[in-house]
Amino acid sequence: MRNFTFRKLKRADLPLMRNWLEQSHVRAWWPDAERRVGEMLKDMHNPDINMLLVGLIDHPFAYIHDYDARHYGQPQFADLPTGARVVGTFVGDPSFMGQGHSASYIDARVRELRRHYPIVAVGPNTKDTQAIAIYAQAGFRKRRLCAARDGNLIQVMTHL
Repeated sequence: MRNFTFRKLKRADLPLMRNWLEQSHVRAWWPDAERRVGEMLKDMHNPDINMLLVGLIDHPFAYIHDYDARHYGQPQFADLPTGARVVGTFVGDPSFMGQGHSASYIDARVRELRRHYPIVAVGPNTKDTQAIAIYAQAGFRKRRLCAARDGNLIQVMTHL
């Protein structure tokens, strides 16, 4: 097990987040960096969402957030039980890609969440086969396909 650190996202981290969101490998699935950074700033003190920087040996390389599955009224998570959490994440630093870090840090974070919540879910776009494979490596199983509000087809996966 690697020694990942998870720390709360701070205002001072927003330039790093903007840089990561502008990376082509992130932008493909998390478009519109300015809007995303604005949402992060808006939600920074929202107790309903945990926004964390993931580090390895204190070097931040990824972002992960989690929130109550019912908080945003997303149709793809409407059938989840009360108390379910939804996770979203990306590796921002391209030098950390392809090394197996993603499945490992996701697994570490989900283990912590499972101590407090009955189920954890993710909803990658069905076209993002790499994310689906990484989530499967981290212990998520396919639950169902569902259209999101924007019309994209989502592969809902859960970690029970």
